[in-house]
Amino acid sequence: MLADRPNIVLIISDQHNKHVMGCSGHPYVETPNLDGLAAQGVRMTDVYCPYPLCAPSRAGFMSAQYPSDIDVYDNGGSAFFSSQTPTFAHALGAAGYEAVLCGRMHFGPSDPFHGFERRIHGDPSGRAVSPEILGSGLNRTNGQTRYAVEVAGHGRNGFQAFDASVTDTACEFISSHKGDRPYALVVGLMLPHNPLICSHEDFEYYYEKTPTPEPEPENYLDRLHPALRRWRERRGVDALSPEQNRRAVAAYLGLVAELDRNVGRIVSSVGEAADQTAIFYTSDHGDMCCEHGMWWKSSFYEGSAGIPLIASCPGRFGAGTTSSSIANLIDVGPTVLDLASAPPLPDVSGNSFLRLLEGGEIPDWPNQVFCEYSGLLGDQPACMIRAGNWKLNYYSEFDSCQLFDLSTDPEERNDLAGRAECSVIVNQLKARIHERWSADDILEAQARQQRAAKVIRGSRRGARPHDVEDFVPAEDSDNQFDFSQLPAKPVGLE
Repeated sequence: MLADRPNIVLIISDQHNKHVMGCSGHPYVETPNLDGLAAQGVRMTDVYCPYPLCAPSRAGFMSAQYPSDIDVYDNGGSAFFSSQTPTFAHALGAAGYEAVLCGRMHFGPSDPFHGFERRIHGDPSGRAVSPEILGSGLNRTNGQTRYAVEVAGHGRNGFQAFDASVTDTACEFISSHKGDRPYALVVGLMLPHNPLICSHEDFEYYYEKTPTPEPEPENYLDRLHPALRRWRERRGVDALSPEQNRRAVAAYLGLVAELDRNVGRIVSSVGEAADQTAIFYTSDHGDMCCEHGMWWKSSFYEGSAGIPLIASCPGRFGAGTTSSSIANLIDVGPTVLDLASAPPLPDVSGNSFLRLLEGGEIPDWPNQVFCEYSGLLGDQPACMIRAGNWKLNYYSEFDSCQLFDLSTDPEERNDLAGRAECSVIVNQLKARIHERWSADDILEAQARQQRAAKVIRGSRRGARPHDVEDFVPAEDSDNQFDFSQLPAKPVGLE
């Protein structure tokens, strides 16, 4: 019998393409543990991140607000995620839950807790993929650089070691938990975030399964929106060969398989308390994984802006069901609070979709979400809206947009923005964006933060470190990569 106030385990990975799971229909990847979780609960198919970049999306996740509402615009902006902003961790604590964070959350150094009562494992250190890890050869491979794809292959990187450590710590907490208070454990995993380096066994297995990606159709780039042409040019993806993309896809699938095994360990550790525990799985954003010939995040395509979401709660959520209701990562916190009978967060954009998970209806559910973006590699402010079957991406740099009908064009190949018959819906969706979002306001806020950041960075040089230690992998066992496996010497950014 499910307790009225169940224990809650919320697993959030990093950069997981929602299409790359067996339960979402991927033809090659094997994810038996995520598939099993979906078979026991609900898989939501149309959930989006609030921002396709780590720190802003996670700040939105914790606060149930869009990043522009809390002034977090890039990964460095985590320093500006105010400790005065209420999070769902604060509300869980107010409801009597033991709110615990284990692993990745990309909080800034000034506040590593943001409402959590305890933090039993820190974030990965910046040294996890850097020259300080001797002999790794993996520096620059955790960002959006062509080099990260060029050196894809097998080995072991610091993020794999990090996830193994986080998983061990989470399993120990769950299996040994005692006491009268229910717990809410948020487990932050790094995989399948690049470096695109997976185990030798996984790489060989998925390399054999993965076909060489087909080149984009002739004149494809000429037909792309100029914002996306600029995106590709800045990251150098058009110079990648089909073989390099194939190796990178195989490595990404291998990392997802490793992620799945870690999820399986965490779920198994619940053991006999399964009927008193709700389990959620999601990710901060996706990864293009060579869809449209692109990699990483920072775009509004489904592979980047869409996220997986699976929720299991025995006796309360329907088993083996799916929901196509449109939701956002900022809705997860309110849903968890609703499930825990905790006080709701005030003045937020996120909404609880608990009734949807329980098989009911929410008559006034908006079925509309936004996704914002700004600031990496010179990218200018942009905003996406998904409303019903329509998806519009607005690019302020060009004051123009893309429009897709996802009911007939799920791969987003047919941009309808220039069609006369679509002008009404284009204007309606653009108006909804501009009701709540301003590129000028964002640019002004970013400029203020950049000026402030110069002072903050200088002040930290002599600061006492906080009590939560970042994870640094062992030099003799992690971050090992054999460049001899590559068919040709990798070429760095030009």
